[in-house]
Amino acid sequence: MNQILSMQQTSGKENKKKSQINYGRPSNKANIVSIARVFSILIIIFGIVLIGDATYGIIGSRPTVKDQVQVTANAIGTEVTIRAVGSMPIQSLTYRWGQGEETTVSGNGTVELETKVQIPTGNNILNMSVIDYYGNKSEFQKQYINEQDDNSKPTIEISVSGNMLNITAIDETEMSYLTYSWNNDTPTRVDINTDATDKKTLRTSIEVQKGENTLSIVAVDIDGNTSTRTEKIKGANKPTFTVEADGTNIVINAKDDEGINKVSITIDGVTAEEEVDNLKELTATQAITPGEHTVTIKITNINGLSEEQSFTVRL
Repeated sequence: MNQILSMQQTSGKENKKKSQINYGRPSNKANIVSIARVFSILIIIFGIVLIGDATYGIIGSRPTVKDQVQVTANAIGTEVTIRAVGSMPIQSLTYRWGQGEETTVSGNGTVELETKVQIPTGNNILNMSVIDYYGNKSEFQKQYINEQDDNSKPTIEISVSGNMLNITAIDETEMSYLTYSWNNDTPTRVDINTDATDKKTLRTSIEVQKGENTLSIVAVDIDGNTSTRTEKIKGANKPTFTVEADGTNIVINAKDDEGINKVSITIDGVTAEEEVDNLKELTATQAITPGEHTVTIKITNINGLSEEQSFTVRL
């Protein structure tokens, strides 16, 4: 009987152990919470990945902003003028002949760029590219043929006549243009007249500035050969004078810094001239009959500069 009881007790312990066996289900609340957290983290990561892909798709599909930069390349003789114009500041303009070395012109915040290049001898391709305000690059190409074999440069001649300075540029073949500037100011360009009979000579006249100034002249022929001349030009002042009536006379008081050379008086169309000995000051008297007269007085200095006045006198 004791043996039977012993067996029954042992059997009860075995049943108790079997009730604690885990068949794959969470054994307690802590395990359930850990699993839930893992799933939550996985869901969050998956959502972030989806949002990132969507954002990249939106950015990638955004249209590129571009400025329509206009590029022209016009040739005169063997010189090409490249000009780029945009609505926004241009970053740079780059050019090269064929596969040669590139030259870049910086925009420096301007909406317009211009540069001049010489066409090499033979058949050439000019490659150009421009980078606009937004960083977009546009490329252009143009062909030029230079069959000229002219290496002679123009000659530049200067002469002064009164207060005018005459500039003459002469070339063996044909002139293209010249530029002049005072004291490194912005150059003024003078082109050859396309209808001119003599295209080998280009002339222009400019007024001499007062005081001592530096004149720079550049002459370019049709083949791109260039000559430069720089001269210091001393411009004199014109004479000054006043006129007053004194009884039946008119009295002229004249002054000039360099010296007066000639006095001319015209009354009713009749002219009388007198040369003087380079006086810096003079007083001249001219008798005049009673009545109304038209008078013109002209004072000329030793540099050929003149001052003239016309008026009516009633005595």
